[in-house]
Amino acid sequence: MPKITIILVNYNHSRYLDERIQSLLNQTYRDFELIVVENGSTDSSAEIIRKYSEDPRIKPQFYSQNISPYRRWNEALDLALGDYLHIVCADDSCHPLLLEKLCKKLDNNPSVGLAYAQAWEIDDTGKRIRSFREWTDYLNKNRWSEDFVDTGKNECQYLFFTCTITNIGAALMRRDIFIKAGKLDEKMPFSADWMLYAKMMMISDIAYTSDHLNYHRSHSNSLRKSNDEGTFIEERLQVLHYLFNRVEAPKHFLEKIYEPTIGWWMRVMLSGKISLSRNRRIYRILKDIEPNINHQMIKYILNVSRKKIVGVPQTEPY
Repeated sequence: MPKITIILVNYNHSRYLDERIQSLLNQTYRDFELIVVENGSTDSSAEIIRKYSEDPRIKPQFYSQNISPYRRWNEALDLALGDYLHIVCADDSCHPLLLEKLCKKLDNNPSVGLAYAQAWEIDDTGKRIRSFREWTDYLNKNRWSEDFVDTGKNECQYLFFTCTITNIGAALMRRDIFIKAGKLDEKMPFSADWMLYAKMMMISDIAYTSDHLNYHRSHSNSLRKSNDEGTFIEERLQVLHYLFNRVEAPKHFLEKIYEPTIGWWMRVMLSGKISLSRNRRIYRILKDIEPNINHQMIKYILNVSRKKIVGVPQTEPY
């Protein structure tokens, strides 16, 4: 049986699909199977996938209906044979050493359920835009400069602030830990990966390599380009609520994370972009984290009034 199962889900990414599949087939680590899930594309993706059907490592799966990629990733587990799981997007790419280096992290550290690599953000053409260290260096400038192995619960101090594993394609996971953590939450279109990592960190440790081995493509059709801020805020709070009830919150949690999120929510709410039912759900989560929510809301309104007088701009706590 293969050591690693790679699950690639594609929807209308024919432009990048050849590059993506080749980046996986060209890995220096060879003991893997590749499940390619065609998720109801309307472009030429199916034809491209069929070109690779004779490769014994590839298991193509074709569906006429497009549904949540998270559901497709979860469903593909029924076909997976590997002890390790690598979930990837069809529009990304990776360095040939990605699986080899991450597999060593898991092999050498039995308590680690998830290993991940540093990543480049690339554009449509594959040109590097930036390192994803820019996403996390504000938390601790030195931490992501070198490899590390750490306890999962210690990692959670950073997950409170942001999803530090910036792209699911940068990670290699133990399949049993992935399943024990509840798989990907199919009801969270923006933060299913973030919530998954939080749950995995409750039951396993984490390893990291500072080598830039994953290439995450940013383009106009990327899922995270959506303007649905209401959903994003609610999902962010669901992750915070999960963490807050299980591990000690970082110092100044209320000032640095909770209160700015209240401000972000109130700005979007007052713009009329969030439904009443979602506003109620968000309010309940906020109140469960900090019962004195009404005081925090009044405090925010007073601060906004003061800042408007002196002309201080407002920002979102991404």
